[in-house]
Amino acid sequence: MKKLIKFAMIIGAIAAAARLVGSKKAEWEGLTEAQVRGKLDERLPDRVPDDKRAKVADKVVATMRSRGKLVEGSDSDAGETAEDGSDD
Repeated sequence: MKKLIKFAMIIGAIAAAARLVGSKKAEWEGLTEAQVRGKLDERLPDRVPDDKRAKVADKVVATMRSRGKLVEGSDSDAGETAEDGSDD
């Protein structure tokens, strides 16, 4: 019985971790390049030099673009999609 409970807890922890990773990925999906760079600037500590920040941002943007997760277009297009979700 203990093994069954232990197994269920492990499966529950794995499911919770998978749900957390999925929600974090969803936060970054559908952003424009400028939004991705802005979000990275907020998250990277100030002690990271600007040239390294730019390299990291370039790599993240290139990876997102290759996976099709980056929205092409202006920032105003992304703002319109965020406003569409509000109820008037």
